[in-house]
Amino acid sequence: MPALFSELAVAHMPFVLSQSNIGPVTLLELGARLVIDNVPELRDTLQSLADQGHLDLLLDCSRITAVDSQGIGSLVGNWVSLKNRSGKLKLLRPSPRLHQVLQVVGLHKVIESFDDIGPALRSF
Repeated sequence: MPALFSELAVAHMPFVLSQSNIGPVTLLELGARLVIDNVPELRDTLQSLADQGHLDLLLDCSRITAVDSQGIGSLVGNWVSLKNRSGKLKLLRPSPRLHQVLQVVGLHKVIESFDDIGPALRSF
Protein backbone atom coordinates (compact mmCIF):
# COMPACT_ATOMS: atom_id res chain seq x y z
CA MET A 1 0.00 0.00 0.00
CA PRO A 2 2.70 2.60 0.75
CA ALA A 3 4.26 2.03 -2.70
CA LEU A 4 0.92 2.68 -4.40
CA PHE A 5 0.43 5.78 -2.30
CA SER A 6 3.85 7.14 -3.22
CA GLU A 7 3.20 6.49 -6.94
CA LEU A 8 -0.10 8.35 -6.72
CA ALA A 9 1.56 11.23 -4.86
CA VAL A 10 4.22 11.55 -7.59
CA ALA A 11 1.56 11.45 -10.30
CA HIS A 12 -0.26 14.42 -8.75
CA MET A 13 2.73 16.64 -8.05
CA PRO A 14 2.99 19.71 -10.25
CA PHE A 15 5.73 19.57 -12.87
CA VAL A 16 6.46 23.30 -12.79
CA LEU A 17 7.68 23.71 -9.21
CA SER A 18 8.45 27.42 -9.19
CA GLN A 19 8.57 30.50 -11.37
CA SER A 20 10.64 33.64 -10.93
CA ASN A 21 11.59 36.59 -13.06
CA ILE A 22 15.22 37.65 -13.31
CA GLY A 23 15.21 40.80 -15.36
CA PRO A 24 13.57 39.95 -18.70
CA VAL A 25 14.08 36.19 -18.21
CA THR A 26 11.51 33.91 -16.61
CA LEU A 27 13.08 31.00 -14.76
CA LEU A 28 11.00 27.87 -14.25
CA GLU A 29 12.12 25.07 -11.96
CA LEU A 30 10.88 21.75 -13.32
CA GLY A 31 10.10 18.54 -11.47
CA ALA A 32 11.50 15.06 -11.92
CA ARG A 33 9.47 13.62 -14.79
CA LEU A 34 9.58 15.11 -18.30
CA VAL A 35 7.07 12.57 -19.54
CA ILE A 36 3.73 12.43 -21.36
CA ASP A 37 1.73 13.01 -18.16
CA ASN A 38 3.41 16.40 -17.66
CA VAL A 39 3.46 17.61 -21.26
CA PRO A 40 0.08 19.43 -21.04
CA GLU A 41 1.12 21.31 -17.88
CA LEU A 42 4.43 22.39 -19.41
CA ARG A 43 2.81 23.42 -22.70
CA ASP A 44 0.02 25.35 -20.97
CA THR A 45 2.42 27.11 -18.60
CA LEU A 46 4.80 28.16 -21.38
CA GLN A 47 1.92 29.23 -23.63
CA SER A 48 0.42 31.32 -20.85
CA LEU A 49 3.75 32.99 -20.14
CA ALA A 50 4.27 33.74 -23.84
CA ASP A 51 0.76 35.18 -24.08
CA GLN A 52 1.66 37.50 -21.18
CA GLY A 53 4.77 38.66 -23.04
CA HIS A 54 7.30 36.48 -21.22
CA LEU A 55 9.20 35.21 -24.26
CA ASP A 56 12.64 34.51 -22.77
CA LEU A 57 12.33 31.33 -20.75
CA LEU A 58 14.99 29.41 -18.88
CA LEU A 59 14.05 25.94 -17.66
CA ASP A 60 15.91 24.58 -14.63
CA CYS A 61 16.13 20.89 -15.51
CA SER A 62 18.39 19.76 -12.66
CA ARG A 63 15.71 17.59 -11.03
CA ILE A 64 14.70 15.62 -14.13
CA THR A 65 15.23 11.88 -13.65
CA ALA A 66 12.78 10.51 -16.22
CA VAL A 67 12.38 11.54 -19.86
CA ASP A 68 10.26 10.04 -22.62
CA SER A 69 9.72 10.85 -26.29
CA GLN A 70 6.66 12.98 -25.54
CA GLY A 71 8.66 15.04 -23.08
CA ILE A 72 11.43 15.61 -25.63
CA GLY A 73 8.80 16.42 -28.24
CA SER A 74 7.33 18.97 -25.86
CA LEU A 75 10.69 20.68 -25.43
CA VAL A 76 11.09 20.89 -29.19
CA GLY A 77 7.53 22.10 -29.77
CA ASN A 78 7.81 24.79 -27.11
CA TRP A 79 11.24 25.85 -28.40
CA VAL A 80 9.80 26.26 -31.92
CA SER A 81 6.71 28.06 -30.64
CA LEU A 82 8.78 30.60 -28.72
CA LYS A 83 11.22 31.04 -31.59
CA ASN A 84 8.30 31.81 -33.91
CA ARG A 85 7.28 34.57 -31.47
CA SER A 86 10.85 35.97 -31.34
CA GLY A 87 11.38 34.35 -27.96
CA LYS A 88 13.94 31.94 -26.60
CA LEU A 89 13.78 28.72 -24.63
CA LYS A 90 17.00 27.57 -22.98
CA LEU A 91 17.89 24.91 -20.43
CA LEU A 92 19.70 25.36 -17.14
CA ARG A 93 21.59 22.51 -15.49
CA PRO A 94 20.13 19.62 -17.50
CA SER A 95 20.25 16.53 -15.32
CA PRO A 96 22.59 13.72 -16.38
CA ARG A 97 19.59 11.78 -17.74
CA LEU A 98 18.26 14.70 -19.78
CA HIS A 99 21.75 15.62 -20.98
CA GLN A 100 22.23 12.05 -22.21
CA VAL A 101 18.91 12.05 -24.10
CA LEU A 102 19.62 15.46 -25.67
CA GLN A 103 22.99 14.15 -26.87
CA VAL A 104 21.53 10.94 -28.31
CA VAL A 105 18.83 12.72 -30.32
CA GLY A 106 21.09 15.62 -31.32
CA LEU A 107 19.07 18.35 -29.61
CA HIS A 108 22.12 19.60 -27.71
CA LYS A 109 23.03 21.29 -31.01
CA VAL A 110 19.67 23.07 -31.22
CA ILE A 111 18.45 23.92 -27.72
CA GLU A 112 21.08 25.81 -25.75
CA SER A 113 21.86 24.55 -22.27
CA PHE A 114 24.01 25.96 -19.49
CA ASP A 115 25.53 24.60 -16.30
CA ASP A 116 25.59 27.99 -14.54
CA ILE A 117 22.86 30.60 -14.24
CA GLY A 118 25.12 33.61 -14.91
CA PRO A 119 26.12 32.64 -18.45
CA ALA A 120 22.57 31.40 -19.09
CA LEU A 121 21.04 34.78 -18.20
CA ARG A 122 23.65 36.71 -20.18
CA SER A 123 22.91 34.57 -23.26
CA PHE A 124 19.49 36.15 -23.68
